[in-house]
Amino acid sequence: MKFQRIAANERMHQEIEDLVMGYIRNPKAIILAVHQASNDLGVSRGIGAANWVDPEGLRTICVLTKLDLVDNADNISERLGGRAGGDAIKCLRTVGVINTPLPQLPSQSEEELRKIQDAEEQKFFNQPRYRDLKELHGTRNLVDYLSTVFVEHLKGSLPQLRKDLDAVRVIYEERLEKLGTIDFSRYAYKGNPNSTGEFEYVVGAIEKFCTSFIESINGRIDLGHGRLRGGVRVEQLFNSLYWDNLDYIYPLSDITKAEAWNIIKNAGGITPQIFLNPVAFETLVRREIEAMRAESQSCVILAHSEVLLISQEAADDSIKDVKIKYPALFQAIVDDVADFLTEKLKKTKKMVSHGIDMHLDYINVKNRHFQAALEEVKATRPLLTRPESGHALLTTPDPKGIDGLPMGLTSEEEEECDLYVALVRRYFSITRDTVRDTIPKIIVRFMVKKIERKIRNRLMAHLGDKEVYSSLLAESEHVAANRREAQARLENYELAVQLAKDLAIA
Repeated sequence: MKFQRIAANERMHQEIEDLVMGYIRNPKAIILAVHQASNDLGVSRGIGAANWVDPEGLRTICVLTKLDLVDNADNISERLGGRAGGDAIKCLRTVGVINTPLPQLPSQSEEELRKIQDAEEQKFFNQPRYRDLKELHGTRNLVDYLSTVFVEHLKGSLPQLRKDLDAVRVIYEERLEKLGTIDFSRYAYKGNPNSTGEFEYVVGAIEKFCTSFIESINGRIDLGHGRLRGGVRVEQLFNSLYWDNLDYIYPLSDITKAEAWNIIKNAGGITPQIFLNPVAFETLVRREIEAMRAESQSCVILAHSEVLLISQEAADDSIKDVKIKYPALFQAIVDDVADFLTEKLKKTKKMVSHGIDMHLDYINVKNRHFQAALEEVKATRPLLTRPESGHALLTTPDPKGIDGLPMGLTSEEEEECDLYVALVRRYFSITRDTVRDTIPKIIVRFMVKKIERKIRNRLMAHLGDKEVYSSLLAESEHVAANRREAQARLENYELAVQLAKDLAIA
């Protein structure tokens, strides 16, 4: 190979040098160090670069070019003999050639040009001082020598080359098998002479997906150990995230005691109250129960996302061959499941909303847990405690919160207000425990289990029609192009393997 200094552009020179060095550093490469015959070999950049990466010259061939431009007064016999300044240069051999002339006429053929080149080389080497070197130089000798060196070089690399070729060939054989067309007749139902096998293939794909999807939800399939997958993520959503989010709701924490007292008094209307007003109590309770609606609806949306992810992972795991060969069928299955989940999402959100509404519609103060709490609260007056934390309501004044001492209330009114607040918080706590148990059950029933029980029939109803699945089984041009490319590459590698075998025998 030849280095040529481009003084006008140092960066381009460096890029060319880096490119050349990148090739010749490869220990498997054969190096052609090209040098103009009229110049001294001792200053050859090509020879210098070759000696840098091949100091013994075991894979370097020196090519002296442009012999026809050598001055007749110069004797380059030493250079043609591979010597510079009396010392042999490090290379396998030195070969002198005359460059192929450019065509002078459009009608000149390659053979005619080769004859002109041969004549020029014969003329040069017929000079008495070069006559003894004639059999070692010239373009034809260079071609023959390069062929010999190349074959020997390949033979030395054959064991590793065969290993590499076989490994790549296996890769393309597997790829071609995945991309290959399917003989649907092997899926045909033997009892039906009109069966083409396409319907049975689609049914098989649906069955594999549904089995994987349902088993993923129920934890009956090995999904690996890299991360949590499948139904356990839905379970964590119910009993960790949703549970914690409901715990963050602290009843009546967003209003002051004065505002709470106003709500209590407004609920009484024109009728003076002797005992606790149930309307006021229910008004405050409903206000706090309503706060659980948003968290419950959010839980539905997150559960929907998790189940959708499970379906996509199940599809990727169970019908990956369908995804490669018939991406339209694969996408139709995935999309239909997503559409079904969206339908169930709407229904489930509605049922969850009903689940909150039923607690709003009937405030059951006769609940035995609340009755026990009521007795406990009455027994601890006036020191009332938070049901969650145990802190006294009246011992930590906060003018901005419900526990602060409001202006304008008598001690009796403050005590009565505290009683309402304590009872509301106790009732809310009891209701929250019921909600956090009920909402996940609603989601499982109206979303997860509906999908489990009906997904097979749904997919068969939507994809089992011949007009539908026939179009989905049409091979995409992308897959066909990939198969043609894989086939061509495999053929090339098989040819290379055969050549390697022939070289080993030769």
